[in-house]
Amino acid sequence: MRRGLFAAVAAEGYDPRRVRPHERTHAGPKADRLALMRATATNIESIFLLAPDRDRVLANAVANVSQGKPDATAELNGVGIRLWIVHDPSPFPLPPSPLYIPDGHHPYETASAYALENPAADRVLAMIVSAEDPGLAVLPTHRVIYGTGRELERMLPRWRDRFDVQPFAADRDPVTALSSLGKGRTACLVADRSRILALLLKPGALPDRLPSLAQSTAARDLDVARIESLVVKEILGAGTTTPIVRYVADAKEALGMVQHGGAAVAVLLNPTKVEQVFAVADAGDVMPPKSTYFVPKVPSGLVLRPLS
Repeated sequence: MRRGLFAAVAAEGYDPRRVRPHERTHAGPKADRLALMRATATNIESIFLLAPDRDRVLANAVANVSQGKPDATAELNGVGIRLWIVHDPSPFPLPPSPLYIPDGHHPYETASAYALENPAADRVLAMIVSAEDPGLAVLPTHRVIYGTGRELERMLPRWRDRFDVQPFAADRDPVTALSSLGKGRTACLVADRSRILALLLKPGALPDRLPSLAQSTAARDLDVARIESLVVKEILGAGTTTPIVRYVADAKEALGMVQHGGAAVAVLLNPTKVEQVFAVADAGDVMPPKSTYFVPKVPSGLVLRPLS
């Protein structure tokens, strides 16, 4: 169970460094969101913010309030939702900035752009969650690649220069096994229709610089950044057809897409740690796309905030 606090946060962009991102955004989604915001003058969804909260002030305050009877309950896609209305905000001394965006970069940047047009709309609805909340869950997003000519056999000679390659039994639980393999070094599973292999990065095998690898130490330390550069990009460039990449949170679903769904290769990763998200954001760097998957998602429309 994850608990958080809905609040209005300054929509001021990233320059003050009070809200810190870890992803790049794209113009198209922001243009669509800005048009919707102009038409509705309402926050119809919340961004998701994490507060470091080392002394658990926020976590404890939210936990105390949520001991009482909720003002509203709902269920969506099997996820139970309970909502408490707080009439006295004084028990919620928010931890000092910065706050970090694990999810919601596009709507936050859109709200900041809208605030330049409408100075009165200088706040954006946010769900703030303590990084110490015991229900905070971060999943990886596995890569599933479609396209011919991308069998593992073609990539193995290059991978063996940097990875210890081990066979992996199809009947083993991939999540548990990968977690164990990844203790102490970067690891991933790669699967095509014929087999599953474990790749474990050899000590000292990470190049000093790669054009496709982020250059801050915080980002270079990410398993997802290393696997994206040394494994995924090798697969994408192996065939002659244009590849299609799908991002899947469930490891068994990703393997099933290879075995039964026509995908060429699946790459399974371990999750990124919350403290790594903070470190990359503090360094002013970004992660590869779809590096994290925070669950459960806060549904749009749960709380609406008029901007006028």
